[in-house]
Amino acid sequence: MGKQQLKKEIQLLERDQLEQMILEAYSAKKEIKEYFDFFLNPDVDKLTDRFKLEVDKEFHRGKRGYSKARITNLRRMLKDFEGFHPGFDKQIDLMFYIVNQSLTWEAVFNYTDTLMKGTASIMTRMLDIADANYVADRVLADLTAMLADESVGTRYFRRYLRDSLAAYRPAGTK
Repeated sequence: MGKQQLKKEIQLLERDQLEQMILEAYSAKKEIKEYFDFFLNPDVDKLTDRFKLEVDKEFHRGKRGYSKARITNLRRMLKDFEGFHPGFDKQIDLMFYIVNQSLTWEAVFNYTDTLMKGTASIMTRMLDIADANYVADRVLADLTAMLADESVGTRYFRRYLRDSLAAYRPAGTK
């Protein structure tokens, strides 16, 4: 069912039927409960902290020196976070946190090519969001400073991300 069909069906419901449906959905699905909790009490900092804890948990996954972090889970977390409409600044904050954590844990665990490429794609997507909201200069400066810091990540991974940053072209340009 699409949004238009759902909208038509909702319009046919009476107020008490609609209330009952919302209460049942609230009880049935964790995601819906989280959304309504945020909708009724929008604490963006608390939401951001919760997602940062999920990111930490994902990066802590490792075995015998190899990372078991999954880029698909990190992307899903970003998509879920964006679904709350926290604002572009918080989206950038969470993406920056993911790139930073990726650098930090890469010094501990060996990464797959998929995880390295995924981190670079999150970084460039962050720049697209920053560019669309006229804060690209600040974000680019922060990323450049982070990638120049020799205390995080290996030289190889920092160089890989710097090269991705150098090759970056804003969305919509050739």
